[in-house]
Amino acid sequence: MNRRLRLVLPVVAALLSVMPAVAQDTPDFRLELDTGGHRAVIRALSADAEGRRIASVSDDKTVRIWDLSGASAPSVLRGFMGDGNDGLVNAVALSSDGSRVAVAGYFGPHNAAQGPFGDIRIFDTGTRAVTGVLKGYPLIVDSLSYSAERDELAVGGQGGVIHRWRAPFSDAPEQLAPLDSYASRVLRVAFAAGGTRVVAVTTDYGLRMWTAEGDEIEPPEAEPLWDVVLTGLAISADGSRFALSGADGRVEVRAAEDGAVLTRLPDRPFRPDALAFDAEGRLIVGCTYLCAGAHGAEVWDLSGPTRTADYAGHKGAISAALALPNGSVLTAGGAAPAIHLWRPGTGQASRVLAGEGAPVTAVGIAPDASRIAWGTGDPCPDRPVCPEVPGTLTASLELPNGDRGFGKPESTVPGGLDRAVLSEGDTALSVTDAPGGVFAGDVLRIEGPDGAASIRKGPTDGYYHSAATLLPDMEEALSGGANGLLIAHDLTGTVAGEYVGHTGDILALAAAEGANRLISGSADQTMVLWNLETREEIARFFFAGEDWIIWTPQGYFHSSPEGDRLVGWRVNRGRDEAARYIRARELKRHLHSPEIVRRAILTGDPAAAARDLRGTDSELTDLLMRAPPDFDLRIAEEIDAPDGIAVIELTGARADEVEDWGYTILVNDRRVPPVPYADPTGQGRSLYQVPLGPGENAIRVTGEDDFGYITERGAVALNALRTAAPEKRGKLYVAVIGVADYPNLPDACNGRSCDLAYPVNDAVEILATLARTTAPLYEAMETLVIVSPSRIDGSDSLMTTLSAVTPADAILPPEGRVVEDELIDFLARPTEEDTTIVFVAGHGLNIDEDYFLVPGDARRRGEEWRRSSLFDWRILQDEMGYALGRRILLIDTCHAQGAFNARLEKDAADARIAVFSATAANNTAAERRDLGHGIFTYALLEGLRGKAATGDDGVRLLGLADYVYREVIRLSDQRQEPFYSLLDTSNYVVSRP
Repeated sequence: MNRRLRLVLPVVAALLSVMPAVAQDTPDFRLELDTGGHRAVIRALSADAEGRRIASVSDDKTVRIWDLSGASAPSVLRGFMGDGNDGLVNAVALSSDGSRVAVAGYFGPHNAAQGPFGDIRIFDTGTRAVTGVLKGYPLIVDSLSYSAERDELAVGGQGGVIHRWRAPFSDAPEQLAPLDSYASRVLRVAFAAGGTRVVAVTTDYGLRMWTAEGDEIEPPEAEPLWDVVLTGLAISADGSRFALSGADGRVEVRAAEDGAVLTRLPDRPFRPDALAFDAEGRLIVGCTYLCAGAHGAEVWDLSGPTRTADYAGHKGAISAALALPNGSVLTAGGAAPAIHLWRPGTGQASRVLAGEGAPVTAVGIAPDASRIAWGTGDPCPDRPVCPEVPGTLTASLELPNGDRGFGKPESTVPGGLDRAVLSEGDTALSVTDAPGGVFAGDVLRIEGPDGAASIRKGPTDGYYHSAATLLPDMEEALSGGANGLLIAHDLTGTVAGEYVGHTGDILALAAAEGANRLISGSADQTMVLWNLETREEIARFFFAGEDWIIWTPQGYFHSSPEGDRLVGWRVNRGRDEAARYIRARELKRHLHSPEIVRRAILTGDPAAAARDLRGTDSELTDLLMRAPPDFDLRIAEEIDAPDGIAVIELTGARADEVEDWGYTILVNDRRVPPVPYADPTGQGRSLYQVPLGPGENAIRVTGEDDFGYITERGAVALNALRTAAPEKRGKLYVAVIGVADYPNLPDACNGRSCDLAYPVNDAVEILATLARTTAPLYEAMETLVIVSPSRIDGSDSLMTTLSAVTPADAILPPEGRVVEDELIDFLARPTEEDTTIVFVAGHGLNIDEDYFLVPGDARRRGEEWRRSSLFDWRILQDEMGYALGRRILLIDTCHAQGAFNARLEKDAADARIAVFSATAANNTAAERRDLGHGIFTYALLEGLRGKAATGDDGVRLLGLADYVYREVIRLSDQRQEPFYSLLDTSNYVVSRP
């Protein structure tokens, strides 16, 4: 599908709003996906004088600042965002030094009868704050242009009157006399000839020109342009020429002094809105509409004119172009919006500025809604829309069904999935073009036994039919169009209802009517699972590589370890203020709930799922009333730190605020204490020294206030710039817990005793093996042994093995209070140079959202567990998260179907704890008598003893993970799949047999 770029106003957009404000004391917020790049059409680009800093604006209502030098990370500027069109950003202009940026577009209530809509917001690109607002433009702004020579800003848009401000980025901007084009709309305005000329192209009065003093210039050969919608404008680097383009495919180059025609290109077979002159005077012409999968960006030598090269890097239309002083060119576009940096001489991109996602162009769903599938390939690159062509499904996900929980995203797609239905019995759907219509696919025909009906889309209902499906049981037809419009019609064409949630074009639909579910895919890069009966959103899905997140309208989410950085909420603070953006990760203590998401998908009622487990469905509203800790992190490169040390500075907050929050510092997978570093300038900055390991060091600082609000900031320090100190060996801390006997639970496990055969054997052998193979890598080893005493007392071999490592009187029983108290004390001992390994074997279980280890003294009251007799797993994970040094968690507790807890997986990964678990989701941990151990522990022991070694220096962490994974699958005949998480960890030696 060749995504189109519209000249008409955007339609009503059904935003991802979670609960808009209804009272003054209620926060006004909107859910917003942030993938690291734009997710909708990129409308304009601007650069500073050096071409180092770039600004881009998009229909996704964000302004992105990119530093091409790499000196600073990309940032996002967010202003007030309302429903529908409110907050669309069409135009941008950077100041010469890149410190300020002007942005404008549709800044007013959606579909309001009158404005103003054209306020220009001035942002500080460093602090991301709004420093000023230029008021006075009454209608929607389409274009901004800044002249450094005159320090003036020109503004054009609907109404056709060009406004100008002198010193727009200063504290005292001055509004100048307007320039009236006498057109209904100015699509592009620019300064030329060193700021002495103002040039504008219009929708219905052709080319307009003025001197900087405001005198109108009558360009020659202007009358033929009066009836042409002029869509593109570019100024040459020396300001002496400009190029314009029209919707009819014309491209002309004219003199900036008087507008005289210098040359004309052959009419292009597409709409060429994106124009730019490169540093050598060549003209870049980008295809914006009717590209037919064959047209990208063309490079023209104007002396002929001769087309000398093409750039085909964008997979889709090109919406904007910008030339840089160094000879490079930026073009923006593609089905997945991206900015490409390339040189006309090579035609190869040197850099792509983009996010992680892609439009979802294909969806499928199992008849019982137990699985969804999707794809992102363009099913018809040579056509604007093709709802009758099903895209290719390339990935799938098991959804909760019965007692089964979430699966993991898979790169395989099973058969038997339902797709869009365009004909059923004697009813059929087809999409055609209306005679004289602006867009292809604007008519949907419904042909049935009682006759035919036609539905023509226009500006109020989505422009075109980009996806469609029949719902035979409901006797309805669904049609998806632009800007997220998804409408249900009865078979006569009458509107029956609407599915509100997407913001981008609807690209794919599939229904499981028997399960009352609908899945939709969109250009906004998400999928939504809908309740067909209520037409309400159940959950939303985003997938990009290894990262993914699933969330409900109430804000609760289930995600991969890094997935919660991709979603957040824009919280408005007034039209003239920058909005706050709070990521899901910052609220994860409250909103990370795979169980609520699971129940929402099972019941089809996410609000009820939230009320059942939390007692309210408005927790998110309450949370967004507060602001999380706010600070930034930088490497203080100006400080000559000692070898093996980096000095970091926490900015944006006072030192006492930082101390009050409480914070942790991670260097890769090692937690280190915050050691203050004296500010050599005497300014009282919040400086801390951080020890570095060899190579690249990912430094992550996490601040958490008393309400559980979390803010994370990261930076990278490279030891290539420093001489790293030799890594110290430190101590090895090993805690083993093995619970085999459950005397109070004689029939609690499916009517049988809950006793297990091998947890104590597992714990003892793990301890003994680590003592032989791992402890010699460290200065000393300290142990904590908590195991069922009857198994030790009844086995001379186990007692002999244990006695070689720890005194017999140090062995403790696995009672709930003992486990909690001893672990808390033990995990407080390590320093940043130490490594801690905790092994746990026994029963684990889920109760609602929480996971528990079942200790030896656990009890039930009838059919209910006594929670006070269980060990809350969060205690172990929290204490390991706070423990200094490296942390490794070995878990063999999932001995019942459904005992896997997805929240634990993510929480451990977030703390950069290396996790090896006996099972992933939807399978159980098994024991084998012939092995004398649980399958997982047996594989782990064999790996530590040398079978996982990949070289002569011992067993390394990644090699152990790979070996254990493959061995568990082999030994269980593929019935048990282990899980491991090793984020930001080095591949260090874990044993040397």
